[in-house]
Amino acid sequence: MTIEDHYADLVARGVRLAAEDGRLRCTAPAGVLTDALLREVSARKDELLAHLAGRRVPLSFAQEQLWVAHRLDPAGSAYHEPVLVELDGPLRPTALRRALDAVYHRHETLRTVYPTHRGRPHQVVLEPGPCPLTVVDLAGLPAHTREEAARQQAEREVRRPFDMTSGPLLRAVLFVLDTERHRLLLTRHHIAGDGWSLGLLLGDLGDAYRAAVRTDEHPVLPENDVRYTDFAEWQRATRRDDPLGARGAERVRALRGAPTSLRLPPPKATRPALGAGPGDARIARTVALRLDPELAAGIRTLAESGRITPFTVLLTAYATALGHCCGQRDLLIGTPVAGRPRAEYEQVVGTFANLVPIRIRLEGNPAVDTLLRRVHTEALAALEARDVPFAALVAETAPGRGFDADPLCQATFSLQNLPAARAALPGLRTRLLPPPEVAPKGALTTIATPVDGGYEVTFTHDPARIDDETARALADGFERVLRQAVADPAATLANAVGPEVLRPVAGPAPTVGEPRPAPKAEPSAVAAPAAAQAPVTPTQHRLAELWRELLALPPDAAPDIHANFFDLGGDSIKLTQLLAWVMDVFGIDLPVRRIHELLDIASLASAVDDAVRQRDEEADAALAALVREVEELPEEELRKRLR
Repeated sequence: MTIEDHYADLVARGVRLAAEDGRLRCTAPAGVLTDALLREVSARKDELLAHLAGRRVPLSFAQEQLWVAHRLDPAGSAYHEPVLVELDGPLRPTALRRALDAVYHRHETLRTVYPTHRGRPHQVVLEPGPCPLTVVDLAGLPAHTREEAARQQAEREVRRPFDMTSGPLLRAVLFVLDTERHRLLLTRHHIAGDGWSLGLLLGDLGDAYRAAVRTDEHPVLPENDVRYTDFAEWQRATRRDDPLGARGAERVRALRGAPTSLRLPPPKATRPALGAGPGDARIARTVALRLDPELAAGIRTLAESGRITPFTVLLTAYATALGHCCGQRDLLIGTPVAGRPRAEYEQVVGTFANLVPIRIRLEGNPAVDTLLRRVHTEALAALEARDVPFAALVAETAPGRGFDADPLCQATFSLQNLPAARAALPGLRTRLLPPPEVAPKGALTTIATPVDGGYEVTFTHDPARIDDETARALADGFERVLRQAVADPAATLANAVGPEVLRPVAGPAPTVGEPRPAPKAEPSAVAAPAAAQAPVTPTQHRLAELWRELLALPPDAAPDIHANFFDLGGDSIKLTQLLAWVMDVFGIDLPVRRIHELLDIASLASAVDDAVRQRDEEADAALAALVREVEELPEEELRKRLR
C-alpha cells in the first residue's frame, strides 16, 4: 500500500495525524487505534511525516462547489453572508477589536485561503493575526444623514468581492453613529462558514468581549479539539473510491426521470435591482409571508395526527403551490441539512451544510392527507442519504454540460430549526438588523422560521428568472393550501390549490439522466480532420498534459486535439480547474463563460495564444509609453525621480 493510500485509510477511520517538532501526533475516536494499527503507524512514521509535510489539504465537497461558483463569478455576491448588529450603549472599541481577534484566532476557516496547484484548489490556513476591521466614523455628518450613509456604505461593503487566493474571507466594519450608537457589520464568504457557524461566531464574540472588558487584556478562547481541515480530509478519504456509496446509488435511481427545471412564467421585464454593483447583474428580491399562531397550531396538530412532522406539512404545501404555479406534477425541491457528522464538530466554524434533493410527485389528484404520507415517505428516504455530497449526486445524475446556476434543484425549502443567533455584549443593547441584500443564490429560496408562535416565511428569488408577481402568487398559494389542509385534510389537491393564476411555460422540462447537448466549441484555426490529431504546438502539448491529469487518461495517451472535454469524462468542476490552471501557467485571464465555448485542445490553445499575444503587446505598449515619458523629462526632474 502506498503512503498516500495508507494515509487516506487512516483518515477514513477517523485517525488524525499531525507533525510536532519532528514527532508524529496521532489521535482517534475510542477503539480505533488498536495495538496492530499503532504498530503499523509507528513502522511508517517517517513516511507519514514526509507525507504530512508535502500534502495539500483538499476542499470538502461543499467547499469545492463554492469555489467553483466563485470562479464562475468572482465579482458576484451571491455567497456573501452578511450580519449586521446594532450596538447601543457605551461600546469599548478596543475590547471589541480584541474580541474579534480572539474569534479570528480560534476559527481557522476564517483565515483559510484557497490557492490552486495545477488547477486544483487546496486549503492553506494562515497564521493567526488581527481580524480585518475598518472603523467608519459617521459622527461628523448631520444627524439625519448618518443612518442613510451607513446603509449605503454597508451595501457597498457586503457586495465587495472576496479574493479566495489571498483572503481575507471575513471582513468587519464598525460604523460609528455617535458615542453610544454603533453598527457592526460582519461579512464572510459562505466557504468560511454555514448558517450554524453564525451562532458560534456571535456567541464567541460575546464571550471574548466580556473577557476583554473584564480583564482589559487580549482574551483567549478555548481551542477546538478538531479542525475543519480534519473534516475535509475525512470526507474525501471516506469517499475516495466511491463518492456516492450505496445510499447515493439508491438516490440516483430514485431521481431518474425527475424534471431538473421549473416551468415558471418568465419575468415580464428583466432589469437589475437598484444598488447592484459590479459583478452583480441583479440583487435578490424577497416576498415575506406571516403565518399566524392559529394556523401554526393547526399545522402542528395535523402533523401529530398523521404521525409526521411540521416540516412535511410545510414542504407538501410548498410543493403543491409550486407545482400549481408551474403546471408540473413532478418536482425536485432541495432542502439544506446541517451535515456535521459527529458531535465534536458542533463547535467548529465551517461549511458543513449539504443540499438534499427531495422528489415530490403530485399525480392523481390525491387527497391532502394521502399526499402528506407520500411526501413524508419520500422525505425520509432522501434524508437517510443526507451525508451523500450533493456534488456527487449532480455529477452522476446531471453530468456537466454546462455551468448550471441550480443543478438538479431550482427551488429550495427549509424549516429553520436552529436557535436564533444572538449577539450578547455586556453593557450594550444589541439587536440583529436586516443586512443589505446580495445577489441571489438560485432561482427560488424559501425559508420558514418559527416566530412568536407562528411562522415567518421568506420567498427569496432571482428577479431575472422569477418576478415579484410570481413569487407573491406562490406565497398566496402556499398559505391557501395550508389553510385548506388544516381545515379539511380529506380535500383533494385540486380543491386545495384553487384556480390557476399564472400561465406556466409550455413544453416539457429536462429530466434527471437526460443527456444535455454539448455547447458548440468555437471553430479552431485548423479545421478538424476526420482522423484523430495529436498535439503539435507547445501550447497544445501543455494543455494535453493537463487533459491527461484532470481526466485520468493513460500517461502515454495523446489526446485528440479536437475531442470534446465532456465527451472524455469532464464536468463543470474539472473545467473550472482547467481554467484556473490555464490562468496560472500562462499568466492570462480567460473569462469562465468563454472557456465553456472552448472545449477542445485546438480551440483552447488558439484562444490562449491570442490572449498571450495580446498581453505581450499591451506590456510592450506600456513599456514604450514609459520610455517616451522618461525621455521627455527634464534632466533635473529625472535625477530627482531616480534618487
